[in-house]
Formats: sequence, structure tokens, C-alpha cells
Amino acid sequence: MQKLVDYLLSVDRSWLITWLMIYVGFLLADAITPGEWYVTLLKYGGIFLCLVYGIQKYRSDVSLELALLFTLLADTILVIDSTSIIGVFVFCLAQFFHLARFRNISPATLAPYILIIIIVFFFSVQNGIIPMFAIAFVYGMTLILNLILSQKWYRHEPSAQSLCAASGFSLFLCCDLCVACSYLSLIEVLAPFIYPLANYFSWFFYYPSQILISNSSKQLIS
Repeated sequence: MQKLVDYLLSVDRSWLITWLMIYVGFLLADAITPGEWYVTLLKYGGIFLCLVYGIQKYRSDVSLELALLFTLLADTILVIDSTSIIGVFVFCLAQFFHLARFRNISPATLAPYILIIIIVFFFSVQNGIIPMFAIAFVYGMTLILNLILSQKWYRHEPSAQSLCAASGFSLFLCCDLCVACSYLSLIEVLAPFIYPLANYFSWFFYYPSQILISNSSKQLIS
């Protein structure tokens, strides 16, 4: 943990201040006035800046930039419709590009990955499974694989970037567990009181996860 703190403190101070102000700002605002448009704008702006930061710092890491771009696109869709299956599908694409950079996978393998998602989707429709659950399953498996790969990277090559990856995907998983609880509460599988709590804590984990992931390139800083 100290190693991670030391690395973050070495980052340009203007970025540190910006990240902290956004994070504290929306956590406080969401606790006082949850769901207001300016809270959503602050959260969305924070994710947009993660993309800007990743492009600025790792200009040659196309896979990381694409992963952050698809993350932003997914969030854009989910800002409009928080239960959009298309938003979850786009998040699958973001996870694919993280997987591609961890495993040095050719971008051409995106086509069979999308085909797998399509097959799972139609299988769920034909067998009476809620399609959202099926797509979320593919997303979750890819996220867990990225978490395993990032931790393996850190164990084999301890560095600030690999630590950011391992920590970032750990927080990402915590976020998505909260998102799952939120959705299950929304469809009345879980108790209604869980919904606002899960929504709040999903962003408690999500934003720092994206900050860390945007610092997790395997390539040299430009």
C-alpha cells in the first residue's frame, strides 16, 4: 500500500488535486443530494479525464487508450439508461482491450470475442434466461480474468504500473459487485433499501479503480 501511495504522490500534482477534488466532491454531493444532474456530470467528467490522462501519459499504448475509451462510451450509455444491456456489452469491449494488453493478444481476436457474446445472448433468449444476466456473465468472467492477470503481472514484475493494475482491478470488482446488488435490488430480488447504498458504494470503488487503471500501462511513459 505504501508503494502505491508513494507512486501516486509522484504523479503531477495538478492531476492529484483534480482527482481528489472530483472524488471527494461527488461522494459528498451524492450523500447529500443523490441522483442530481451535477453529481452525474461530476462523475462522468472524472471518467472522461481518466481517458485524457491515459492518452497524455501513455501515447503509444493503444490498447489502454481503447479500453479507457470504451469505458467512457459504456458510461455514456449508462448515464442515459442505467440498465442498458448495450452499455454492459460496451463494457465487455473495454475489458477485452485490457485483456489484450495483458496477454499481448492481437486486436483481430476481438471478432471471435464478440461472436461469443452474441452466441451467449441468443442462447439466453432461447432458454428463457434474462439476457442481461448472460451478457453480465461474459463481462464478469473477463473482468475476473483481468484481475487474475494483473495480480500475476505484479507478482512476477513488481512495479508501480503493475501494482496500479492489480489494485485497480480489485476495486473494479468491488464496484461491480455493488452494481450487481443494485440491479438485483431494482428487479426486487434483493431488498429495496440496498439500491441506494449499492449505487453509492459502486462509485466509491469505481472512480479510484479507473484512476489506478489509467496508470497501469505496460509500455514506457511517453
